[in-house]
Amino acid sequence: MSFDESLGLDSPKAVKRQAVENLPSPIFKLQTKPLANLKFPKPLKKKRRRDITQTYWAAEQDELESKISRSARDELLRKFGDFSLAFSTAVQPRLEYFGDDQGFISYRRRWGVTFALGDVVAAPDRIPELVDGFVRQQKHVVFCQASRTLAAHLNDRGFFVNEMGVDTTIDLADYTFVGKQKEWLRYAANWCQRREFRIIEANFGQIHPDQVEEVSEAWRNTRTVKSKEVRFLNRPIVLEDEPDVRKFFFLSPQGKLLAFIFLDPLYRDGQLIGFVTAFKRRHPEAPMYSEQALMKRVIEVLKDEGHQVLRLGLSPLANIADDRFMFSSLTQRVFNGSYNAGWVNRYFYHLHGHADYKRRFRGNEEKVYFCSNRGFSLYRLFALIGLCGVA
Repeated sequence: MSFDESLGLDSPKAVKRQAVENLPSPIFKLQTKPLANLKFPKPLKKKRRRDITQTYWAAEQDELESKISRSARDELLRKFGDFSLAFSTAVQPRLEYFGDDQGFISYRRRWGVTFALGDVVAAPDRIPELVDGFVRQQKHVVFCQASRTLAAHLNDRGFFVNEMGVDTTIDLADYTFVGKQKEWLRYAANWCQRREFRIIEANFGQIHPDQVEEVSEAWRNTRTVKSKEVRFLNRPIVLEDEPDVRKFFFLSPQGKLLAFIFLDPLYRDGQLIGFVTAFKRRHPEAPMYSEQALMKRVIEVLKDEGHQVLRLGLSPLANIADDRFMFSSLTQRVFNGSYNAGWVNRYFYHLHGHADYKRRFRGNEEKVYFCSNRGFSLYRLFALIGLCGVA
């Protein structure tokens, strides 16, 4: 007999065993249950945006807060939106705005540099005030694809103004398809017509967005830049109907969508004056003449409707001469070198092919400018490339 038992006391082991036995049975069972058999609640899955293709990039972007409402931007656009990027400045996702309900500058920032998109959307007499206020606020500023008028104003304020390419414009009233130089357009249209391909103008109630997405993604896979929807200097595609945006579709004899062209509107003094080609995409299975046939039909329709102008948009870095303003010679060398570099055209952007295609329409070429308040800066050029999603 132990000493504790001789005194009538329970042993420590007995006390501990009694304490465990006196625990409520559910707790006792939980503690003695093997760990492998325990059931823990499943962690909540974090909500995330659905997996999307780059064709839907624009639709997935949240609109940034701005003191300049969309309705105010639309009103200004109808008064002063006659340049190629005008519609894009008012509607492109992720843009910020400087100004008020009398005029605005659209911009984005990258690596501490502020890049303004296109011209100022305002009456001419308000542009100097808006530009000066914008530069004072933002400090490190580049205006991209500025017109000659805006470039002259910036040059007077000490900006370095370099040509960054040409914007091709077709005067619809005087444009014809007569002559050997336009034979390629006539041949393409006739070739497609003989094989019963069709071109229609329609909206997304008639052509489903999924069909457009299929063509868009197939087209992207043939590009040098495959992973991203190019943005900023290009407006990302939007798969929903937008005010005054026109859509032309190229269909196979069986009715399959093979190519399309979307047109953004141009305005002046409250009137619709014409359009700019915003998106041109072709499925790899489409005939090689589909885009030319589409463009011929677009020109014919707009001409018959009495519109003034069709803009074909920017040919980046084409026909650079820099013979008008104070410019950065190093920036000029980089632009010319990039345009002529085979590796740039092959692996990044086919600059030569882009310019040659638009030149064949025999339109008028207008210079556009890269205006920086600092001289040559490779840092700024790389920031712009990254902002556009090209690299």
